[in-house]
Amino acid sequence: MDGRVNAQDNNAGIEISRDHEYARGGVGFSGDDPRQRAMLLDIYQPSSAYLDLGMRPALILAFGGAFHRGSKEDDTVKEDGPKNTPVADYCRRFAERGYVCFSIDYRLIPEDPDPGTIPVLVHPDRVPRSRLDEVRKLMNLPPATSEMIANGIEAAAADFTAAIGWVRAHAVSLGVDAQRIAVGGFSAGGRSAMHAVFARQAEAAAVISLSGYLGIDELERHVTGSQTEPPVLAVWGENDLDYVQQQAPALIEHAGKVGLKVTAHRVPAVGHFYPASARLAPAADGASADGAPSTVEEAIERFLDSALRLSSA
Repeated sequence: MDGRVNAQDNNAGIEISRDHEYARGGVGFSGDDPRQRAMLLDIYQPSSAYLDLGMRPALILAFGGAFHRGSKEDDTVKEDGPKNTPVADYCRRFAERGYVCFSIDYRLIPEDPDPGTIPVLVHPDRVPRSRLDEVRKLMNLPPATSEMIANGIEAAAADFTAAIGWVRAHAVSLGVDAQRIAVGGFSAGGRSAMHAVFARQAEAAAVISLSGYLGIDELERHVTGSQTEPPVLAVWGENDLDYVQQQAPALIEHAGKVGLKVTAHRVPAVGHFYPASARLAPAADGASADGAPSTVEEAIERFLDSALRLSSA
């Protein structure tokens, strides 16, 4: 299990070990130079104060960026307006609480990734692309075809699935309780986590989607309410992307039909980007109040405590 430790991060009470290769995946898929590249992850280990508490719960998170940009180190939006808390910062915060956290890399659309052979999308040509097109303009990229976008989304789902498998395979050496692994992310990262668990059936104990998105077609096909499906925390902004706003109540409604446990929270007066300290509305329509947490970070903490049964650990 290769990687490098950055000792400078020890002053936060945690140890960060960077750049572990968890899988390899194809890029340059449709061009003349197809090749494999390493997918990497960073591990945020809790302090020695937790070492005598046995195997620890884990949290695997993926960054956002419309499947076009961002990194495991920083996915803070580089645009005017409110900023999101980077996924890496969430890893630091929850490692300080005793979780073993993983911030993962995954292939992006500009890399022309190989989508693999296990489709996630039901109708690849119907993917909402308003934000994707906007980000491509900001990056000075030409318009993308529906196939390019679908390939990137499929590749990200495959990569997240591989990351979950890697953590499970190394659970003992990492001090991770394989029965208490939560996954999630922001925006594209949250969507990829949902795809990995519900469409590709990667094993996880809980899913966190911060302004992520699961299409209606994918929701109806892949979310069945089976006993093996984990609970979901869904958070979104009151003025979020149009398709995120549409998907949130659809997720709650469908979950009610099939028996999936969903805890949902709306962040008032914000769009797609908001910090961990953002205040929540009292409760999203149709959602569990979950003890009425007051901020996004507190909602994540309480959700994980309940889903992973940490109070009895």
